[in-house]
Amino acid sequence: MLRFLRTPALLATAFSAVLALSGCGQAPVRTTANDFTLDGRPRGHLTVLEKWADPQYAPYFERMAEEYERRNPGVTIELQAVGDQPYKDRIAALAASRDLPDIYFAWPGQYAERFADGRLAADLTSQLSDTAWGRSFVPDALRAYRYDGRNYGVPVTLDAKVFAYNKRIFRKAGVKGEPRTFAQLLSACDRIQKAGWTPITFGNQYGWPVGHLLTQLNAMHVPPDTLAKDYAVRKGGGFTHPGYVRAFTDLRRLKERCFAPGGSGASHENAQTKLVYGKAAMQYLETVEFPFLTEKGGAPASFERDWDFFPMPPAPDGQGDPRALAGGTDGLMVSNNSPDKALAVDFLKFLTARPQAREMVRELGWLSAVQDTSRAGRVKGLGAAQRLIDSRRMSVWLDTRTDNKVVNPTLAAADSVLGGRTSPQEAVRRVRKAADQAFRFSSRGESSHHEAATPGLRRDRHPGQGGTR
Repeated sequence: MLRFLRTPALLATAFSAVLALSGCGQAPVRTTANDFTLDGRPRGHLTVLEKWADPQYAPYFERMAEEYERRNPGVTIELQAVGDQPYKDRIAALAASRDLPDIYFAWPGQYAERFADGRLAADLTSQLSDTAWGRSFVPDALRAYRYDGRNYGVPVTLDAKVFAYNKRIFRKAGVKGEPRTFAQLLSACDRIQKAGWTPITFGNQYGWPVGHLLTQLNAMHVPPDTLAKDYAVRKGGGFTHPGYVRAFTDLRRLKERCFAPGGSGASHENAQTKLVYGKAAMQYLETVEFPFLTEKGGAPASFERDWDFFPMPPAPDGQGDPRALAGGTDGLMVSNNSPDKALAVDFLKFLTARPQAREMVRELGWLSAVQDTSRAGRVKGLGAAQRLIDSRRMSVWLDTRTDNKVVNPTLAAADSVLGGRTSPQEAVRRVRKAADQAFRFSSRGESSHHEAATPGLRRDRHPGQGGTR
């Protein structure tokens, strides 16, 4: 069963080698239109390394490579798919030796930005900016791989966090309609708890689920510009806005009124079992998990017939973006050292063309980063999820968006708040201290490439970074 592990805390050690070869003192590697111009029909050999290795999903990508080869007899594609952690280890080793495959996977945010900063990813701006291909993508998905105004990645999937809920439990508990405000969500939890069910099933064994909650809560309570600057860790003294305390306070309120008594050390998958088997009313999950809520995916048929979803309801007095939606995209980059950039781009255009994207939606039950494809889905809820994403502004996962030196202490502080060991105020102090240390570390020149990937935020320089789970 696929689970996304978007945790740069886990990525940092394996990827530290890339920092040593980021672009300090190097001349930028430029691409020209000729780099992406095929000389006649496609021909050559492509190497592709990605992390969709699960037996449920790998055959789709294998078939796409085979179909491209069939249409272009002069092309051979060596496709390798490995799991999350093996992928992180392998791509780090390849990056350190500057021997990257022609096409490789990258999470959005800081992880992908490091490849761009290290001159390891080809600048695809001429192919994606104001072109028919670029306009075919959901704008937020395309922006997720844009750094310093340049495009470096091709989004493939689309994902967002929502509350899936058991409509039968809502009815029996007397919860009328989906909560429209955060206060209504808490009131619904009270009713469900009184009726004998766990309101929200939650497992934080591996740390990333609480990071997703904070992604949404921070976006609700902190103005977007402030959030972007603080996540970027471009100066000391960040994370002072009172909205951060509000976010941790709301996290604690969710724990006290909505989660099961005791700890939250169960896995996300075990928590999901309680949802689909009627032990809990809600779970905060990703749209890529919708297939697991079907009978084919292991849920009872009675649950599949009677569930729905809604986004995290906003706090009316929040100072953040009420239309923010925690989410992200997964995508592919082209190696800057590839001698076959034109062929690589041509294959990516094929992979992300609407017919192939629709087939992915239909076969895998994932939303595609390509527009106008959700109607091909057979999984309940995909069309509505696409409409929700289209109406919101994507707030990219905190744990891929900011410096990993901030991520670890933030997730630890959040877990401590959940356990009742730390106050929201103390949690923010820990985050602030971590951000200041990350800035000082960066300003000493020991690592100038821990800046967050914040699309549209101009950085001082451009030198040479979960899922998922």
